[in-house]
Amino acid sequence: MLDHDSPVVHLANALTLCNIIMGLGAIIATAHGFYALAGLLIIIGAVFDRLDGYAARRFSLASEMGKQLDSLADVITFGIAPSVTIFMLTFAETAVLGFVMTIIFVGCGVYRLARFNLLDYQNAFIGLPITVAGFMLALLALFQTQVSVHPYVMALGMLLLSYLMICKREIKKV
Repeated sequence: MLDHDSPVVHLANALTLCNIIMGLGAIIATAHGFYALAGLLIIIGAVFDRLDGYAARRFSLASEMGKQLDSLADVITFGIAPSVTIFMLTFAETAVLGFVMTIIFVGCGVYRLARFNLLDYQNAFIGLPITVAGFMLALLALFQTQVSVHPYVMALGMLLLSYLMICKREIKKV
């Protein structure tokens, strides 16, 4: 049993806060046109997301507070940050399409997280986790900084990821 005064007790939540900082940093980087940096910050956020879960399991730190904090971090870092980055990077000429894709992606991600928080599946995810979908958008943003991708192709990719987040398909945990 861990002592409640031990810094280890706060480790998982501290790592989750680092995840949030990466997401906010990505949004700020995007606002200033640093799209590759935004993509990298989202990817670093994914590392923090993985570490917070590991720390919570390893040191038996899982809590309802940690679960909710993690979901809020996921909305920022893997929902809002990557979709805004793609919006700014890809949809300059087709802002309405980008606006709609951003709303759909974030909305599906939030719905998926809410459903995940209510269900109790131990060995599988139902639908693609928002962390994976956001990570993939971050990779697409990095790719887009090097090679132009047509907005309609990006919109199809965002729609596919959005659908995969809310579908009822079981995905084994790795």
